[in-house]
Amino acid sequence: MLNIALCDDTNVELARVERFTLEYPFTKVEVDTFGSGQKLLQYVAKNKTEYNIYLLDIEMADMDGISLAKKVREFDNKAVIIFVTNYDEYMPDVFKVQTFDYILKPVNKETLFEVLQRADHYLHSSHSYFEFSYERNKLIINEDEIMYFEKSGRAAHIYTETKEYKCNQTTSQILAQLDPMAFTQIHASYIINLKYVVGIKCENIMMKRIVNGEIQDTYLELPISRKYKKDFKQKMMNYMRKRF
Repeated sequence: MLNIALCDDTNVELARVERFTLEYPFTKVEVDTFGSGQKLLQYVAKNKTEYNIYLLDIEMADMDGISLAKKVREFDNKAVIIFVTNYDEYMPDVFKVQTFDYILKPVNKETLFEVLQRADHYLHSSHSYFEFSYERNKLIINEDEIMYFEKSGRAAHIYTETKEYKCNQTTSQILAQLDPMAFTQIHASYIINLKYVVGIKCENIMMKRIVNGEIQDTYLELPISRKYKKDFKQKMMNYMRKRF
């Protein structure tokens, strides 16, 4: 079930989005509506209500949606936040508050259902997700897509099958987010996803090399330090047993 909070200071638009949301066909939903950000925050504080999804209008008089989202993030870092707006000029700002998506007005049912379905899948997926800031935006990517991390000073480069990202997190902060059954550190500079391991050769781990989503004939070799070898081998064995 999805527990959804809708907030818009325009009654007509609030009623329209509520009607569409209640018609969402893939999962049972419960919806609470609020005419202002202050009313939403007061209700949550008084009733200790937890919402899976917040659908927030950006252009509100007493407290705009971005300011409201920042307040929500003070007590809930896991809920999905979706903005509804008349203008796409807000896009750079909305992703600073760990936003899942945004929908342009007038909201149509098909677009709303598509976004809700992705949010539903995200909330109930067995996959884990890695959260980080990149170019002033807060992003969430599926851990399965991460091949490895490379630390370089204070920065960490994140390599996926199709893209490279950069974030400023310590090795400990990165490992704290990752599934310890799927990821392991092999060097002071490298954390790898066991899914992409092909084998070990001398002092190197051989990884699948993927370019533009296609597996290459050659392997990527990353160094493994002696102190991490035993742990790597044990984790690799456990991973293979779990997988097969």
